[in-house]
Amino acid sequence: MLKNSLKLNEVVKVQYPKYKRSDIALLTSLRSNARYTLTELSRLTKIPISTVFDKIRNYETTFITKYSPLIDFTKFGFFARANVILKVGKQHLDQARIYLLNHPNVNSLYKINNGFDFQVELVFRHMQELEEFLDLFSRRFAVKQIITFYLIDEIKKESFLTSMNSADMIDLTYHKKIMAKK
Repeated sequence: MLKNSLKLNEVVKVQYPKYKRSDIALLTSLRSNARYTLTELSRLTKIPISTVFDKIRNYETTFITKYSPLIDFTKFGFFARANVILKVGKQHLDQARIYLLNHPNVNSLYKINNGFDFQVELVFRHMQELEEFLDLFSRRFAVKQIITFYLIDEIKKESFLTSMNSADMIDLTYHKKIMAKK
C-alpha cells in the first residue's frame, strides 16, 4: 500500500469558491427566464444594472454554457419521444458515438455507466420512425443491449436552480468520501 494513499471512507474537505447571495439570485433568475431584460434582472435581484451586465458577461465564461429555448416539439408534429439506453460493441463505440452526435433526431446524448455506453433522447414524428431508427442502428453498430423508455408526459424539466429555494443547496464547502487508492 502506498504511504500517501487515503484510507477507505476518509472524508476530504473540498473548498469551492465563495458565491455571493446576489450571484446566486442573478443565476436563478436567469435560469427561470433567460429573456429577462437587464432592468428586470436589476429589479428582481436588487443589483445595479451595470453590475448585472458585468456579472452576466463574467458568467458567460464561467457558468453559462448555452442560451437555448425549450421547445414543445409536438407543435412541429414530433409526437414520438424516447430515452434509450444503449450498450454497443467496443469495436463500434466511436462510430456509434459520432453517428449519434450527428443524427438530426438525437436531442440529447450522454455517456453513462453501469454496463451501458449511451443514453440518447430521440425525437421523431411517429413511433414507427423511431422504432425503424433503433432497428437500423442496432444492426449497423452491433448493439448488445437496448432499453427504450417512451416519454408519455413531461412533468418537470430544467427546474434545478430556478428559484432561491434550490439555490440554498449551494454550500461553501462540500464533504466527499473517496475510495482508497491502491
